[in-house]
Amino acid sequence: MMEVNNKNILIMGVKASGISVGFLLKEKGANIFCYDDNPSIFVENFNNITESWESYIEKIDLIVISPAIPNEHKVIVRAKSLNIKIVSEIEVGSWYINCPIIAVTGTNGKTTAVTMITKLLSSLGYKVKAMGNIGYPITQVVIDGQDLDYAIVETSSFQLEYIDEFKPFIAVVMNLAPDHLDRYDNYLQYINAKANIYKNQTSSDYIYTNKDDSVCHKFGLASDAKQIEISVHSKSTTIYIKDHYFMYDDISLCHIKNCKLKGDHNKFNLLVALNIGVLLGAKREHLINLIKSYNVLPNRIEYVSTLNNINFYNDSKGTNIHACTNAIQSMEGSVGLIMGGSDKKEDFCEFFENIDGKVKAVAVCGGNGEKIYQSALKMGFCNVKLVDNLKNAIDYLNEQPIRNILFSPGCASFDSYRNYAERGDAFKKIIYEITI
Repeated sequence: MMEVNNKNILIMGVKASGISVGFLLKEKGANIFCYDDNPSIFVENFNNITESWESYIEKIDLIVISPAIPNEHKVIVRAKSLNIKIVSEIEVGSWYINCPIIAVTGTNGKTTAVTMITKLLSSLGYKVKAMGNIGYPITQVVIDGQDLDYAIVETSSFQLEYIDEFKPFIAVVMNLAPDHLDRYDNYLQYINAKANIYKNQTSSDYIYTNKDDSVCHKFGLASDAKQIEISVHSKSTTIYIKDHYFMYDDISLCHIKNCKLKGDHNKFNLLVALNIGVLLGAKREHLINLIKSYNVLPNRIEYVSTLNNINFYNDSKGTNIHACTNAIQSMEGSVGLIMGGSDKKEDFCEFFENIDGKVKAVAVCGGNGEKIYQSALKMGFCNVKLVDNLKNAIDYLNEQPIRNILFSPGCASFDSYRNYAERGDAFKKIIYEITI
């Protein structure tokens, strides 16, 4: 842990995590400076140097970087040339939080797994809180003075890229697929950032990995922690699935039809939470209750309505091809798919080359709509239409002989919306207006 008293610390990006880490470090005696690309940002007791950063940068001892700040940012490039130490907010939070950390990363499913683990451990009587990339900064938990048994931390590649001492008691790697290629030069850079989750683990720690994902498997082998591999297809852990039943030590807990979640990826999410729960003392009744009671989170293959025998599903959180593919696989019956948004430099040709046969029509819109449209045609998928907006996409698919309309963009939302949640709300609003 770095001694911060009387150190000059620059907060890069002044939103929720930046504000909380700044106040925490100020409590610890640091001199806080801040930079935000929006020069009108003002935080009381922070010295905003956005317009004069060049005259201050050589005086800075430490930078805390927001996940939204790219490595190519002019301030970061200059700081690296001066060998100024750069860390993320989760790194600083780990210096001061006084409980073991359960850290979850992966391309998709992080928030769902974190929420499941939090719910299960709470039912055991543990004092726990979900934090990190899920939206509540670790440093804010420290400021709040919350007395916890476990910190359940969702970690993104951007946060893990700048850790130094961050050390999970339990690390979870859900899955890995190309993502954020608008921020990384290649897939390997993205993987290497994720791999930091286990770099400080020891033999007294645990790492839960996806047995059916070759890269995740390698993470477990590289870690010094005890590896526990989870699969929805084979028995590899205490809790597993066999013949459509959740099993605990070869005795059934309940049938998978008792689970409200769709898709193998959600069954995997449950297996992660259930096996961590067993490690920490969960009994059969706790496990069964989680399986039967857990409901889908908003914007994650969320059922919206049925109109004229067509089911509408909102998967606005499907911000990459891997998530979109999972959503399609979870559907029963024919699918009309809506795609498009802010581009992340993924290859949609491969997606259409291997597209699930249940997808009968695709409507594309948004910032990279033309790219997706041309990729589909190039790979011989011709039942695709480029439209101007989300409403027109829904109207087009409503005319097709399909059972489900799935909004799973496979892209970020920043071309037209503040975030995926706002985009999902826009989709649901259109559906509700149709059904009224």
